[in-house]
This record gives sequence, C-alpha cells and structure tokens, in this order.
Amino acid sequence: MLTNNAPNIVCLAAAIALVLLLSAFNGKLEPNWSGNIQLGTVLIAIMSVYRLALKAIVETCVSQGAWIWVSGFRKGKTEAKLEDFKMFDEASRGLYGALVLLWRMRASHFACVGSLITILIQGFETFSSQMVTYTEIPTVLDGKAGLDTHPAPAPPRSESWQNIASNSFSETSLMLSTKAAVYNGIIASAAVPDIPVHCETANCRWPVFPSLAVCGACTGSLFSTSCDSQKGCSYSMPSGTSIYNQPGAPFEYHFTVAPSNGSSTFPSESSKAIISIFDIMSSAKTPRDNTVQAYQCGLWFCLRSYNVTVTNGVVDRSVTVELSKSDFAPKNSAHYDEYFFLDIPPEMNAKQHTRYSIPSDSLRTLRAFMDKLTLGNASQVTGDVTYDTDWIQAMDTAAKDLSSLSSWISRLALSLTTDIQLTGTVRRPNRDSEYSGKAYIMAPRVEVHWYWVAYPVTLMIFAFVYLMQTVWRTAQDRVCAWKTDSLPMLFCHVSKTIHAQVRDGMDAPEGLNYRVGRTEVELVRKDNGEWIFTEPRYH
Repeated sequence: MLTNNAPNIVCLAAAIALVLLLSAFNGKLEPNWSGNIQLGTVLIAIMSVYRLALKAIVETCVSQGAWIWVSGFRKGKTEAKLEDFKMFDEASRGLYGALVLLWRMRASHFACVGSLITILIQGFETFSSQMVTYTEIPTVLDGKAGLDTHPAPAPPRSESWQNIASNSFSETSLMLSTKAAVYNGIIASAAVPDIPVHCETANCRWPVFPSLAVCGACTGSLFSTSCDSQKGCSYSMPSGTSIYNQPGAPFEYHFTVAPSNGSSTFPSESSKAIISIFDIMSSAKTPRDNTVQAYQCGLWFCLRSYNVTVTNGVVDRSVTVELSKSDFAPKNSAHYDEYFFLDIPPEMNAKQHTRYSIPSDSLRTLRAFMDKLTLGNASQVTGDVTYDTDWIQAMDTAAKDLSSLSSWISRLALSLTTDIQLTGTVRRPNRDSEYSGKAYIMAPRVEVHWYWVAYPVTLMIFAFVYLMQTVWRTAQDRVCAWKTDSLPMLFCHVSKTIHAQVRDGMDAPEGLNYRVGRTEVELVRKDNGEWIFTEPRYH
C-alpha cells in the first residue's frame, strides 16, 4: 500500500505550500508578480494539485477496500456480494459512486470515510475562493516607482515675504498679485478658495507645517454721542472717528471708514506686525429711530501651522496652532529691519533655527496701500446712497452686523494669506522637502480566513488516517495490495457454481448484475497461489 508514496508527498507538500503562502501574505498587500500572475491564480493552482493528490490517495484506498470487503478473512455481519465489487470501483471514481457506497454501507464500514472525502473534495475550487478576501486600504505610493516628481510635494508656504518693487526714487509699491488679493478679499462675496496642493493620487497626507499668514478680526466699539439743536448730533469713537447727522432731515444715512492708530482691542505694532487697523461707523436715521453702529477691524501678520489632507480628491485644510506674538529687530549684518515671531511652540513643527519674519519695508508698503483703501465715506440724504469708492461700498455691504463683518474680514485675511504663501520665500528650499507629504492609493490587502483553510487540511488528515486503516486492514484480512490495478481481476477465478449462474448474462445489458450481482461471495487463496471468488463457507 505504501510503495507508491507520490500522492502522499504531493498532497502534504501542497498543504504546506498553502499554509506558508497564506501565512506569508496574510495582512499584507496583494503581491504583484511578473507576468500579471495574481495570488488567487497561484492559490487555485495549489488547490488543484492538492485535490488531485488527495483524490488519488482516496481512490487507492477505496479500490483496495473492495478487495478487503470480499476477503474471506474479513469478519463482519454483512456478507459481500459481487455487485459490491462494482460499487467500490465506481465509488473510487466519482461522486455518484461515493453516494451509492454511503447508502449501501449505511456508514457501517470505514470505506464510508473515503466516500465522504470524495464528496467533499468536489468543492475544493469553490471553497478555495473563500479562503482569501481583499480589503481596500490606503497605501503609500512610492514616488520613485515611476514618477519624475514627488507625488505629494510640500504645500506652498512662506518663511518671509517681500512681494514689493521699488523705483528709481526708492519708492516702494506692492506687486500686482498682492494688490489683486486685497481687491478680491474686499469685494468678493463668495468664499476665497484655499491654496491648491499637488496630490498625484486622490488621497494624500502632509505633516503639520508652519507658514506666514494674515489674521484678522472685527469687534464692536463704544462711541460717544453729542447733540445740538443747531448742528445736529455727532457720534465719536475713542480713536477719533466720527459721523454727523444733520438737524431736520427725517431720513438720513451716513457711513465712514477711516484708518486708526489702534485701541485696547488691537494693540500697537510693538506687539504685532500690524497691517491695518481701521474704524467703521454708520448712522441710519428715520423719523422714529436712529441706529448707530461702530466697529473696529484689524489685520496683522501671524504664524499658523496647518494640517492638510486630501481624501477622495477633496482637500481639507485646518489651522492647528496660531501665533501672533512678534517683535521688531533692527538691521544688522544678517537681515534688514524686520518683525520676527517669538516663542514658536513645538507643536507648530517649525524646524530648528528657522526664522519667520516680515521685512519692515514690506509691512510699511502693505499698510500704506491698505490705509488708502480703508478711507472713505458713503451718504444718503435723498435718492440713492453715494460711495466714494467701490471698496467703501463693499465694506458698507459687509457691515450690516458684526457676524457679517467678521465673515468679510476673514475672507480678506484668507485672500492675503493665499498670496503671501504663494509669493513668499523659504530661506532654505532644500529643507522644504521635510514637509513633503505621502500620496496614498487604494490597494488590496490580503485577509485570510483560516477556518476555510482548515477544510482541506482536515480532509487530508482524514485521508491519511483512512490510508493507515486501509494498510492495517489489508494485512489483517490477508489480501494483497492490488488497489486500482485491473490485472489481478483478470487472473482471479470464479467458482463453477457461480460461473454456471452467468450463462449468457454477459450478452445482455446489466446481465451480469442481474444474474450474479446479488450473489454473496468471498475471495480466498488456494494453496497453489490461485485466488478464487467462491460462495461463503459460513453463513
């Protein structure tokens, strides 16, 4: 029985290869082999070899079981019949024969184990597809794999800003991009888009990075009222900005915007790199009421750290830390007059010895430009409201209440921030790669379901146990290990009594089965070495 060990070795090797393969890739990305060979293809190939080897083992045992079943030395309550020999042969070859054997033996013979394995083997390829499933997970894309550029370069940021130009008279002015950012921030009613980032895939993530930015805020302000029957009423803010209502006019509207020198709300430039502080006042007079509003708004340079991600192509940009504390540093051999940021916290992820600053000439130029735009009036006594400039009209539209005004100043600050981060400079560009991100692709991860792997392994164990039992029964019942060999059948004799019952049964379909199939037999060996099928000696 054990002389031909090839199926046993192949089956065991296939089982080991299956377990090792699945263990190697469980929880890892699906391998990408040359020739477009996939893990599933290799798995099916192993399972096919596994099934064929296991089937060969079971087929050998079931075929040998036929000789054991008819052996004259077998001890059992059920006598063997000639048709049982055919039944064992068919059971070793396919599903139908295995089912017939199970029904005939009623699970009273160990050959039923072989039949059961034969039946369960049929589902190997089907159930092998359940051993492994794939879960899509974000996986880092290696930029060196086939891309000439980094798949997620560092987002635009700035450590210093000097987007100004000077003429032959040493007069400075803002570059057009900064002017456009101011105009767009003042007039635009829609949200200002964030700075675009480059992401080679639909999913990217960057480390927290710091950059110069512009912060802004508006607050309500106190004002004093002074009325005179001859001159009307005047309303004044602590900074000196005021508006007047004419006496006798039933309907009247006045609006004014003026630069301010600061207040307790927005400290002077000694503590912040102030871009602009301006007052906004309005007075709406009707016969029944007179509504006066006073606000103070400010813009200043600040340092912000950002957390930027791209998920399914959608950019999410959030501020993690904001720092406004700055100080003035006079000109020396290392730099010009500038404002620089102090006490940068570690959570902003600023690199050591990196200086974030704004040259004072850039700040003065930007402040002078803003002062011109934040100076003007609007009024209405009869007819429509008249505005000094379009910028004043935009501010009047935004100053209906504090919430609207706060949204407007935030848009203006964001518009300036975008320009400053796009046009600003990084002192050591080669270090900017430290803020490069990671691009992710959705890749399949292998998930092994070991309970499905236990299915073929368990069948193999049962097959080996069945093989051992067959070997033992072959020796116990004194038959040779003929297994599936057809030659022994040609040289086994049939007793004259049984042969006489055949007559012409071989000439008709199923004739042999009809004539002698139900005949009880046993296989015995004579002293001269002949094997003969004869009727049982004991009933």
